[in-house]
Amino acid sequence: MMAESANQIYDPLPNATSIRILVLAPGDPEDSEISFGLMTSDLDWDHATFPDSTPRGIPFPSVITSEPADDGEPQSQFPLYLDLDFETNAPERRVHPFQRYEALSYVWGDLSDPEYIFLDGGVPLPVTKNLYAALRSLRLRNAGRKLWIDALCINQNDYAEKKVQLCLMRRVYQQAEKVIAYLPLSGSDQKNINELVPMIMRASMSYKEYQDSTEKAESSIELYTGPLNSISDPETKKVTVNENEPLSVAFGQAFGDNKQYLESFGLPREDSPLWDSWRRLFSSPYFRRIWIWQEVTLGNNLHIWFGNGEGDAQPLMFAHHFLDLYSASMNSSYNAAWCDSDDDTQETLKDRLIGSANAITMFRERILTMNAGHSRRRLIERLAAAGTFDATDPRDKIYALLGLVSDGEFFTQHVSYAPTDSVERTYARFSKLFIDRGEGIEVLLQSGLRSDEDEWPSWVPHWDSLERPVERDAARGRGIKSVHMQVDESSQTLHASGIILDDIEVTNDMVLEALQVTLNGVSITRFIRTITRGFGMVFGAFSPRDPEEILEQLFHVLAQPSGRNKNPNRQDPTTSSLPQDDVDTSDSHTETGSSQIALPGDCNNEDDKEAPALRTGFHEFLNFLTSLKDQISNAEEGVTQISQRKYPIGYQTFMKKALANTSHRRLCVTKGERVGMAPKRAKVGDRVAVFEGCDIHFVLRRVENSPREGPDDEEGNKNLIYKLVGPAFFYTPDSEEGLSKSFQNIII
Repeated sequence: MMAESANQIYDPLPNATSIRILVLAPGDPEDSEISFGLMTSDLDWDHATFPDSTPRGIPFPSVITSEPADDGEPQSQFPLYLDLDFETNAPERRVHPFQRYEALSYVWGDLSDPEYIFLDGGVPLPVTKNLYAALRSLRLRNAGRKLWIDALCINQNDYAEKKVQLCLMRRVYQQAEKVIAYLPLSGSDQKNINELVPMIMRASMSYKEYQDSTEKAESSIELYTGPLNSISDPETKKVTVNENEPLSVAFGQAFGDNKQYLESFGLPREDSPLWDSWRRLFSSPYFRRIWIWQEVTLGNNLHIWFGNGEGDAQPLMFAHHFLDLYSASMNSSYNAAWCDSDDDTQETLKDRLIGSANAITMFRERILTMNAGHSRRRLIERLAAAGTFDATDPRDKIYALLGLVSDGEFFTQHVSYAPTDSVERTYARFSKLFIDRGEGIEVLLQSGLRSDEDEWPSWVPHWDSLERPVERDAARGRGIKSVHMQVDESSQTLHASGIILDDIEVTNDMVLEALQVTLNGVSITRFIRTITRGFGMVFGAFSPRDPEEILEQLFHVLAQPSGRNKNPNRQDPTTSSLPQDDVDTSDSHTETGSSQIALPGDCNNEDDKEAPALRTGFHEFLNFLTSLKDQISNAEEGVTQISQRKYPIGYQTFMKKALANTSHRRLCVTKGERVGMAPKRAKVGDRVAVFEGCDIHFVLRRVENSPREGPDDEEGNKNLIYKLVGPAFFYTPDSEEGLSKSFQNIII
C-alpha cells in the first residue's frame, strides 16, 4: 500500500483493543469496480467473550451512506446490518462498540501488478489480484458485508500499529462470526472435491468398521520378534507393465484384495480426475503461507470459499487426515502423482507435497485446539515446524506464530518491524532470548552450518529457510532445561558446558535430500540407494563382528524409536521449570455446535507399542532389500515384480520414520565405533559432543586459525572454538556415566 494512500485512509485507532472492519459495498458479479468503507470495532466489548461487558448489539438493518462527492451528493447508499445498542438509556439507538464481522483468510499475492478498489467510491487503493478476486466473489448483490482483512484493516505503513494489532491476531480470528478460507478453484474442481470428500469419509468409516470387526486393528497385529539377521524371501509375482494403469491395480491383480488399506473400501483409482482436483487444491500457495497456520488453527466457524461456493472445512480436514493415516501410499500417490495437465512441473509437485504436509500440521492443530484441555506449545517448539511455510517478510516466521503459542505474550514485546532490525539480527535476538530462558538445547536442535563460509552464527537457526525438517529433532529436546549456556553481549558467540565424546571416522558418500516424484507418486529409489550404500559403509567400517549387532545399531539409528537415548533426568514439559508464560491448559475455544473431536490413530502413550512395530517394519524392510537384489538380476522388459509384505503396517510405520530420520542426514561411524546419523555437511574429523544437562549428540567442527582466542579454562588450557554442524543421533547402548567430571567450556 502506498504511504500517501494510507495517510488518506487511516485514522488512528481509539485504543489498544480496537480493530478496523472493512464494509464491502454490494455489487453485481459483472461489475468490476469495488467500493468499501472502514469502521472500528472494540474486541473488549464482545459480550460473548467478556460476559461482564455490555450485551451484544442486536443486528439491525441500517442504511450506509458514503462520503459525499464534489457536488455534495453521496456516492452510494446500501443496506447493512449494524450491531446496535438497545440496552443503554441513550435517547437514540447507538452503534455498539463491538461490531460482528467475518475474517478473511487468504494469500496476499504480489502487489507489483495491482488492481484498485475505492474508499467510499473515491480514494483508489492498490490491492493484489488475489485479494481483488476474493472481494469481488464475496460481496453481496444487495447489501453490505462486514469483513476483517489484514492487508486493508491494518495500516501496513505504521510499524507501531502493526505491533499492537499483531497482539490481537489470536482474538481477531477467535471472535469472528466466521473465518473464510479463500481457496479459488474452477467449477469442475469444486464439483470434484465435493464428490471426493464424502467418498473418503465413507471409505474411512468402512475401513475402521472392518478392522474392528475382524480384530485387525493395529494394536492386535502380530509382530515379528525374531533376530533381525533372519531374512526370508517375500512372496513375489511378475506382472505386465501397463502405462495406463496405476501400480495399485497391478498389485490387486497379483495378490487380491487383503483389505489392509483404505483403497479397498471405495476410493477412486489414483488416475481418477477426482484426484487431479484434489492435487490442484493442495498445490495452492494457501497451504504454504505462515500466517495461514494461525488463521486455520484459531478461526471460529472455519469455512472454505472456493470462489462461488463455500462449505464447512471440517470434512476436508478429516478426509485428508484419514488418507495420511490409512492409505497404502501414506497420501503420496494422491498428492504427488502428476495431474493430467501440461501445467504440472516438478516445482508444482514439490509445492503440492509441501502444501499437503502443512495442511496435516494445520488441520491436526486445529482439531487439538478445539478440544478442551489442549495445552499450547511454546514458541521454540512451534518454530521447529515452520520451515516448510513461506513468509514475504522472513521475520514473520516468528511473529506469525505468537498467537498460537503459550509464551506469545512475553515475546510480543520484542516484535519489531523497524528496517534496522535485519533478519539475522532478529533471529539472533530471539535465539538469545530462548537461551536466556533455558531453551538453548531446543535452539541448537534447529541450528546448523550451511557452509564453511557462512557468516551467520552457527548456533542461530535459519528459520527463514530451514534446509531440513527439524520438528523431530526439536522434539528430542522438549522438556530439557539448559542452564549452562550463555550468549556474549555481541550476540555472536555461545558458551556452553559440554564434553567431546568422539570423532567421526567414516561417512556415507550419499545423502538423501529429496525423493523423486513419478507418474505413480513418490519413488523411494533414492532412499534405497542411499541406505544400501550406507549399509555397505557401516559393515565395512567395523572389524569382524556379529551382523546381528550391527543391524541392531542400524535399526536404532534409522527408526529412532521413542524412549531410546532418553535422559532419565528429563522433565515433563508440562511440569518442568521451563518458562510457561501464559500457558492455557483449558484453551477450549470451540465452534458453535461443535464438541470435542479426537484424531483417529493418535495416542500420547504409545511408546511401548512403537518400538516393536518399528522393529517389525525394519525386518520387513531388510526382507525387501534382499528380494530387490533378486528382482534386479531377473528383470525383464515390460514386466515389473511386486512383493507381498507379511507385515504391511509395520513396514509403513518404519518407512515413515526412516524417511524422516534420513532426510538431509549422512550415515557415519566414529572412531569409537558408534553408528550414527549426522548432518549432511558432517565430515571425517568432525567431533561428536553432548552438552551438560542432556544426552543429545551434536556435531562440531573446529575453527582453524580463528582470529579470536578462547579464554583459558580452569586448568589454564586454551578453549577451542567450534562451529555447530548440527544435531545428530548416535546409538549408545551403554550408559555413559561420569561425564560431568569432564565437562568443559565449548565456544561456538
